Amino acid sequence: MNHQRSFFRSIRFKLLLVSLTLLAIPWAGYRYIQETERFLRQTQETMLLGTAQAVAAILHNSPTLLTTSNDRKDDSDEPLIYLNPLTQSIQLDGYSEDWLPYLGNIERYPEQGEWQFESILGEYGSHLYLFIRIKDDRVLHLPPGATRMDLGDSVRISIQQASGQQVDYRIATTAPGWVTAQQMPTRKNDPYPVRREDRIQGEWQTSEHGYTLELRIPQYLVGDRIALSVSDLDDPTKPETAKFISTVSDGSQPLLGRIIRPDPEIGRMIGGLQHENARIWVLNRQQLVLARRGRLQPVDDAITAEDMPLPSPLQPLLRLILDQPSHHFEDEFSRSARLKGGEIEAALSGQPQTRRRHTPDEKAVILSAAWPIESDHGVVGAVLVEQSTNEILTLQNQALEKITGITLMLFLFTGLAILGFATLLTRRIRHLSSHIEAAVTPDGRIQGRLKPDQAEDEIGDLSRSFSSVLNRLSEYNRYLEAMASRLAHEFRTPLTIVKSSLENLNDNSDPEAQSRYIQRAEEGVSRLGLILHRMREATRLEQQLIQTEIETFDLNAMLEMALEGYRQAFSNVTFNLKGLDRQLFIKGAPDLISQALDKLISNAVDFHLYETTIELILTEQSTSLLRLAVRNQGPVLPPGMEQELFASMVSIRESKQGEPHLGLGLYLVRLISEFHGGHTEARNLPSGKGVEFSLVLPILKTARPHTDG
Repeated sequence: MNHQRSFFRSIRFKLLLVSLTLLAIPWAGYRYIQETERFLRQTQETMLLGTAQAVAAILHNSPTLLTTSNDRKDDSDEPLIYLNPLTQSIQLDGYSEDWLPYLGNIERYPEQGEWQFESILGEYGSHLYLFIRIKDDRVLHLPPGATRMDLGDSVRISIQQASGQQVDYRIATTAPGWVTAQQMPTRKNDPYPVRREDRIQGEWQTSEHGYTLELRIPQYLVGDRIALSVSDLDDPTKPETAKFISTVSDGSQPLLGRIIRPDPEIGRMIGGLQHENARIWVLNRQQLVLARRGRLQPVDDAITAEDMPLPSPLQPLLRLILDQPSHHFEDEFSRSARLKGGEIEAALSGQPQTRRRHTPDEKAVILSAAWPIESDHGVVGAVLVEQSTNEILTLQNQALEKITGITLMLFLFTGLAILGFATLLTRRIRHLSSHIEAAVTPDGRIQGRLKPDQAEDEIGDLSRSFSSVLNRLSEYNRYLEAMASRLAHEFRTPLTIVKSSLENLNDNSDPEAQSRYIQRAEEGVSRLGLILHRMREATRLEQQLIQTEIETFDLNAMLEMALEGYRQAFSNVTFNLKGLDRQLFIKGAPDLISQALDKLISNAVDFHLYETTIELILTEQSTSLLRLAVRNQGPVLPPGMEQELFASMVSIRESKQGEPHLGLGLYLVRLISEFHGGHTEARNLPSGKGVEFSLVLPILKTARPHTDG
């Protein structure tokens, strides 16, 4: 019965009280921030030096550093092309989305003044990937059918192969879309390609300020040097007026640049030592970058909602009180492949050193610590660790703002979520209660089915349990009603016989007739007694199952003994046993199994065709189950009755038969099989000329084959 419950006594109020524990977050956060601020201010410089020293110790005698740090001529003016290791293959579509994690290393050309194109080179698997973004206020494509490559805007790639030979390729297109490279002749300024190079493929797309080109180049075509050059042509009738911008100079023949490959092994070694908002560099003696981990500031495109300050009612006040350092400052080292600085030169000379420098825009001060990497041959490189001195202030301000905002929002959302969740739970519980009450009448009768909840939680389990219980009770009620109707039907005939016999006996004085009426009345009484006996038999079996003692016995041997008894009891029936040639042990009650088998044999004898054989078939259904089947030729089962026959008070015998049949025989067989952990089955034979009833029982164990004698 539903009644209105006070909110302060409900589940919602109790869960709301639990959410008040979130108020401990700001106090604990404030205490933690105070300790963290004090610790960071005292240890920042020591931490950076310690990190640099630890990395240098790990890289002691590194093979890569020993290989790349041999004495060589000064190559400080040599152009460098930095090769970015990619974490996944690039989809060649001409757009920069796949390159977003690596755009911080993009190179702009020319380096001084306004850039005309920018490029980035990546490596994944057996291919190099190249992304070029070109500024061009008028993109000029090749005329259709053109055989010259200088009649439109184009990109030239010069590659020094592993053999040392230099090969030039040119990419131009008649329209945006899929492009392939054209190998150019070795003769200078020859505009006619030698052949098409299908191994260098990509996508050309028009952009807002010009066009973009994305290429894929097999690794085996590229040695350790490469150069890029962009040709900007505005007048197709004067190809000689094209402007060339390359990775080094504005000449039409760019100087090849050396490809710098970061060492992934060094990157893995230093990966576990990086700090938040800090950057670790590993340099060889030529100050070339071999590995880098971390960053000083977030990239604009990579800033997420988590990095942004959360709104807080106290935020305006905090911003007035606290200094607000900028997270966005100019970082002149962010795209560098070669680093220079006094601390680096000191470290390469063998002396650890720190240095503070202002960023070019004066928005931050960078603290850097350099430590020499030594080997048995001397100093082979340096480790540089950088961190902004604004980090402490940034952490303090962000932490105070975030903790304040997060606490308020978390308390608000958690309280609302808990309140909503509790409301949902109570609503579901009320619905379940009302549905249960609606399914059962006040006098206890079940008047409808309870639709189970499909939710995979405890309330759903409870709903399905209630639904299952009500359905079983409903079926039991129908069973009781059916049993009452069947009992009334079975009692009606013998009672009618007794009643009519007594009336005729009272009206007829002929001794012979009286004797006949008395005999008919006795038959009716006997029939009533047989009905009661069979009902007691079913009840007695259910009670007997509780007290039955379990033992282990060989079912094969029991069947052989039982078969002899059946042959004597039914001398006019032929029985055939198809057993197994080994022992089949089961755990159970032999008397009950015999009783179930008696019911199946009696049923088969009643329905079998004259002069046909009744077969007992014992087989192993699986390693843990056996099947005992009784098969006879005769009438088949009506459709849909295969399992209904094993219910109580169900029978398909014709009412013209002499003895009453309450449908309890197969019901007892089912009780016995379920008591032994098995089940019963019934089916029509495939031939359509008989039926088969089976007991499926678990096997305890099997023994070796036995022989007679």
